[in-house]
Amino acid sequence: MAPSATAQPGNIVTFGDSFSANPDQVQNTLRGVPGVSEVLGPYPSTAGCLQAPDNWPHLLGEKTRKAVDDWSCTAQTSRSMLGRVDGALAAGVIRNDSTVVMAIGMNNFGGFGVLDGVNILDPANIRDNYIADIRTAADRIRTKAPDAKIVISGALPTVDRDTMVFCPVNVVPDHPAGIPVPLLRDIENWNRENQIAAAQAAKGTYVEMIDTSRGHDTCAPDQERYVAGVVDTTTPNYHMIFHPSLKGSQHMADVLSSVV
Repeated sequence: MAPSATAQPGNIVTFGDSFSANPDQVQNTLRGVPGVSEVLGPYPSTAGCLQAPDNWPHLLGEKTRKAVDDWSCTAQTSRSMLGRVDGALAAGVIRNDSTVVMAIGMNNFGGFGVLDGVNILDPANIRDNYIADIRTAADRIRTKAPDAKIVISGALPTVDRDTMVFCPVNVVPDHPAGIPVPLLRDIENWNRENQIAAAQAAKGTYVEMIDTSRGHDTCAPDQERYVAGVVDTTTPNYHMIFHPSLKGSQHMADVLSSVV
């Protein structure tokens, strides 16, 4: 979909998990329930996955004035993303003048990774499977569109990089409440390392996101918070708990605009 009448040549095709799709929590929870769309109204979607009209893929299209085909989907892993890649290729949206952005990886460390058959207790196994999936995606893309540009985007951090504090409760203005969660900081670092390695293996471009987002995690002041908490009444403009705020999505679009 072209963002304006002055759209630039080439399109952007995006793949990612719920940090990319970032749909309204109520809409996403009740999707597929009969009568919901009549009550809540229609919601943007691609191939069965809901996507916020102000998520970073759409904001990236507005910023670059390029058409965006957003194939991001809640609960995606690098493995399940392959089906979405196949769908986009079948739909003909990936072409030689396309930039394909994959923002994926954190779900590989949890229950959705288990469903893929990955040993989530073994970071090396997660890494090997992730790199293999990204290479498979890149190979499939280049079979149909050998000149397409492939970009691997980093992820917004949720914990303070120095203190390892995660702030799930944000109800008092500018006074987030949190506790140290070293494992979450480690997982974010492992995911970043996996993304860098996968970009190299797939001969793509890695785009740093953690360093550009320092000081904007769940423990940041309200107006500077890129990711909402779990119980959160003070983060402006977010759609899902523990997901990007509008400012976080805008930041990702700003950073990615320099490479697409």
